[in-house]
Amino acid sequence: MKHCKYSLPTEWFVIAFLVLLTGPAAAQRLCSAGSRDGQPCSRVEDCPGGACVVAQGVCDGGTDDGYDCDCPLSTCAATPACSTDPALGTCADGLFAGYCCDPTFNCTDGSPCQPTQKVCLSGELKGFSCLNDTHCLGALCWATGRVCDDGFACVDDNDCIVGTCQGTGSFPTPTPTPTPSAQGCIGDCDGDGTVTIDNILVLVNIALEQAALSACPSGDRDGDGSVTVSEIIAAVGAALAGCQ
Repeated sequence: MKHCKYSLPTEWFVIAFLVLLTGPAAAQRLCSAGSRDGQPCSRVEDCPGGACVVAQGVCDGGTDDGYDCDCPLSTCAATPACSTDPALGTCADGLFAGYCCDPTFNCTDGSPCQPTQKVCLSGELKGFSCLNDTHCLGALCWATGRVCDDGFACVDDNDCIVGTCQGTGSFPTPTPTPTPSAQGCIGDCDGDGTVTIDNILVLVNIALEQAALSACPSGDRDGDGSVTVSEIIAAVGAALAGCQ
C-alpha cells in the first residue's frame, strides 16, 4: 500500500530507515539551514550555521505530490532484491543507489522523487519531510538547522525516534499582528474625549462647505474627504453616549 503523508510521524520515520540499512554516506546528506542550505555534506562542519541531515525523498507533483519516496533522484526497482530482505528492492540510481527500498514507495505519474532537508514546522505533519508549504497543510516547510542523533532533520525532541533534536535551529520570526490604532470618537474635534454641540456645529459647517475639513478631521470617519449627514448623525450619537 502506498504510504500516505497523513500517517503518523513515527511510521514515516520507520520507513525512512529502509534507505539507511547500509549506513548514511556523504552524498546522502544535505545541509539544513546556514550558508550552504541544501548542499551536500558529510559532517556538521560542512554546514556553517546549520546542521548536516540525512536527505529524504518527497514526490514532487502528480497524484502523490508531498508523499514520501525511498529513492531520491531515482526509483525503487524490484530487482535486484534487497540483500538483507528479499521482499524489498533496491534504489536503481540517485542518492541511495543500491540501497534497500520498498517499490510501493515510488512516485506515480512519473513524478520525480526529490531530495529534501526540510520538514514541516508545525501542525499534524510536524516533523514530516516536505518540499514546500503546500505539503504541510497550512504550516511552513522549513530547513530547521536541527538534527536527531540518528541524522534525521527535526523541529524538536518529539520528532526523534533515536536520541534528541540538537542544534541551535533556524526558525522564521513570526510577524506580529499590528494592533489597530485607537480611533477617536467621530466629531471629537479637539481630541478631549467628548463631542460637544460646538463640535456638531463645526461638522455641519464642513458639510455645507462653510468650513474646511481641517477644522474637525475626526468628523470624516470614512476618509472620503468630506462630512456627510450620516457622519453628523453618528457624531450626535457619540455626544449622547458620552463619546464611546
